[in-house]
Amino acid sequence: MDQHQKARAYLSESILFLIFRGIIVGLIAGFVVSSFRLLIQVLYEKLLHLYELAHEHSIYLILILGLYLLISLFVGKLLLSEPQIKGSGIPQIEAELKGLMHLNWWSVLWKKFVAGLLTISSGMLLGREGPSIQLGAMVGKGVATKFRLTSFGEKTLIASGSAAGIAAAFGAPIAGLLFVVEEVYHHFSRTVWITTLTASLTADLVSKHFFGMGSVLEFPSNLAPLPLNVYWLYLIMGLIFGLLAFVYEKVVLVAGDYFQILGKFLHLKPAYFSILALISVIPLTYFLPILSGGGHEVIVTLPELNLGFWVLLSWLIIRFVYCMISYGSGVPGGIFLPILSLGALSGAAFGALAIQLDLIDSSMFSIFVIAGMSAYFGAVSKAPLTAIVLVCEMVGNLSQLMPLAFVTLISYTVMDLLKGAPIYEAMLEKMFVDKEVQFSEKLMLLQWPVSDKIAGKQVRELELPQQILITNQVVNGKNEVVSGSSVLYLGNTIDIIIRESDRHLAEKYLL
Repeated sequence: MDQHQKARAYLSESILFLIFRGIIVGLIAGFVVSSFRLLIQVLYEKLLHLYELAHEHSIYLILILGLYLLISLFVGKLLLSEPQIKGSGIPQIEAELKGLMHLNWWSVLWKKFVAGLLTISSGMLLGREGPSIQLGAMVGKGVATKFRLTSFGEKTLIASGSAAGIAAAFGAPIAGLLFVVEEVYHHFSRTVWITTLTASLTADLVSKHFFGMGSVLEFPSNLAPLPLNVYWLYLIMGLIFGLLAFVYEKVVLVAGDYFQILGKFLHLKPAYFSILALISVIPLTYFLPILSGGGHEVIVTLPELNLGFWVLLSWLIIRFVYCMISYGSGVPGGIFLPILSLGALSGAAFGALAIQLDLIDSSMFSIFVIAGMSAYFGAVSKAPLTAIVLVCEMVGNLSQLMPLAFVTLISYTVMDLLKGAPIYEAMLEKMFVDKEVQFSEKLMLLQWPVSDKIAGKQVRELELPQQILITNQVVNGKNEVVSGSSVLYLGNTIDIIIRESDRHLAEKYLL
């Protein structure tokens, strides 16, 4: 049986087999990511206790500095042995799905777990979600390896594990599914979405056994809505947030370059840049602990603090600078939650200014915090549906879906007009600058919907390069063998055989 026949056999499997594999991935990924999340929480609380003791006895600052030095040395050793645990891990997963990279699932899994646990719980402004996505994806790849699945089956479980990682990290199973659609896998077949949704829901159930049924971000359930006569505030907010997201992308993509320059000056290897970030975070955690860490604490406490515009603006600037320092150091850690925290602070500052100008009542403050998260993340990631649903799931409130969608659409539009790229795709592109791509001769099967670009055309009219072979078209649930004279119809699904490293050609000609 050749690769295509094996892939077709996988696609034709019973829905029960797809659900079974999704449950397996979801159970394992849910346990791994929930354990990761819980340990980060416990260790970070221990660290904050050390800082509290340091206010009474300065000797504890020496202890913290020594601890940071040990963390930097240990994480550096892990980075040298497995470079692909660097950063959030999402660009590496996209590279794996595109056939540009082949990760050692076990090596990445345990080293990312340990290194991410140490760096994220150290007070640096890093998120758990990127590492959680990579951990989930590696669980999916490991399960696929044990089941000896084809390339298509393996990539399906990698995508499923990615969604399970988000579900367990944020308690947001639907957002996990949407993130895979918008950001990671881009196109779904029946096989992919069934497995992914199953894995995502299963992982969410596992995480609820760890953390209970409450929302990840506890906000007031009775959020005061904005009157229609001041909805123009959302328009202005969306315009501003689109610009802020564009600035964020430009800065975060070059933050690592400045570390390279500083590292050369200090004769410090890139694997050990974390010591610079760790030292810089000491004064922040000592004087303003609420601004350190991933950002969960600052998000949930904003509605209670009653801070003015200038204080919130200064907090936003401080967190922005420290986010760049933390992520630019190249340590294992994500930007997902830090982006949400910057959005929350931006929204809070906007809301506080509107209150000071007597444009809105103070009871409407919280909605600006929530809308800020959605608008900022939706524009930076260029995944607006994921942003809207993620924030709704995280706060456990769908009542403000319309204003979130409105302001997110505006910010996304501004980002697009400014030619801003999806942040993780931009990071993926930067990863391969001046680097040789790992070309793979391994064949893979893609199952994509017929797009507007090729709908209504005969296959021979597409003038496809020889690397792309369209073999079947699924019409009303039935497979039809494709020939040169076959007409492709919008809404149908086509099977494409291509080398893993040539996937970009299929995207170029068919999407």
